[in-house]
Amino acid sequence: MGGEGRRRPALRLMLLLLVLGGSILGLLLGFSLSLMAASRQFEHALIARQQAALVSDLARDAEGLSAQALRNNLTAYRDLIRQERQFLSHRQQQAQNEELARADTLAGLAQRPETRPQLIAMVKAIDSNEQREVATVRIDLARIRRDTIMLGALLALTALGAAATGLIQLQRSNRDLTAEVAARTQDLRAIDQSRRLFFAKASHELRTPVTAIRVMAEVALDSGADAAAPLRDIVAQTGFLHHRIEELLSLSSAAEGRPVMASHPCDLADVLASAALQAQPYARSIGVTIRQDHALAPIIVEGDRRWLAQAALAVIDNGLKFSDPGGTLDVSSGGNGHTATIAIADTGPGVLPGELPRIFDAYYQAEGGRMRGGTGLGLALARWVVEQHGGAIRAENREGTGCRIVMDLPLLKEDAA
Repeated sequence: MGGEGRRRPALRLMLLLLVLGGSILGLLLGFSLSLMAASRQFEHALIARQQAALVSDLARDAEGLSAQALRNNLTAYRDLIRQERQFLSHRQQQAQNEELARADTLAGLAQRPETRPQLIAMVKAIDSNEQREVATVRIDLARIRRDTIMLGALLALTALGAAATGLIQLQRSNRDLTAEVAARTQDLRAIDQSRRLFFAKASHELRTPVTAIRVMAEVALDSGADAAAPLRDIVAQTGFLHHRIEELLSLSSAAEGRPVMASHPCDLADVLASAALQAQPYARSIGVTIRQDHALAPIIVEGDRRWLAQAALAVIDNGLKFSDPGGTLDVSSGGNGHTATIAIADTGPGVLPGELPRIFDAYYQAEGGRMRGGTGLGLALARWVVEQHGGAIRAENREGTGCRIVMDLPLLKEDAA
């Protein structure tokens, strides 16, 4: 989810940049076309003004001009009409053909002095048409100029908007990156703190049985022939030490995603009996009795026998740790409908209600647990194993004294039926 959450702002930013980029390119294209149209219209306006000026001069000075000067002016007028054709549409070019015809008529009239009055009248009529054409060209030029200015303003505003959006998104990305770096730094600190706590607790937990084993071995050496009792205690403490090491290694591999569970049908009562048997030497060494109560019929679940036994042993070890010498640890299993249940209840002081939901967190220990030692990993391992099998685990205080850990696992479908 974190990766997806980071991709969404990047995708939105990419889409926004594409829209802004497309808008800028569209406006830039429109602005360029408008500039080209304005340039062409400006050239057209210049030619139209030259035509109008030339015709106005002819209308004003036609009576005093010599025949040669009149022909020269009419030739210049015809050249301007031809130059104007490149700026006209097809329909306008057809209308211009009439102007060329009138220019030819004027050239013919200019050859004979007696037709000079008729020429002057025709030039004055053409002068009026040229003035109207100049006015029309000026209106079109002004319109194109307004459109160009508007497109230029829109282009500038869009560019500024894109720059501002990019700056805002950059600041937001920098802020998100800073927050992510801070979160990662916090995670690294938490990991480092967890690592330190792990080694501190593991060192303390492993040092205690090792010291006990050494002391018992020394007692056995000093006791001569009667060394059976110390040796039994040594075996018990060695088994306890083995359980703890398995706990640490199992939870470490689970956290790294390396464990492989082989799922097969197995009898949960047999799994629990095997775990209780492994815990018996340690229970005898501390004077606690493990009392087992199992259903008569097999309780078949789909799971990994080794991991389930490890989870049950972790809960049994936790119960033994909280049980006082002379106490009893009740271990039972049963089935109800579609659910198989393992219950392990000690006769210790129990757990404060506010701490019950947290005792399955790695490294967490209630006040009583800290006083009795341990790593705080056993119940975390049990929860992980149970959840991997599609079950649930919970803790509850018993009436009177002690705590009960209950693990619920789904029965095999055929068995449940």
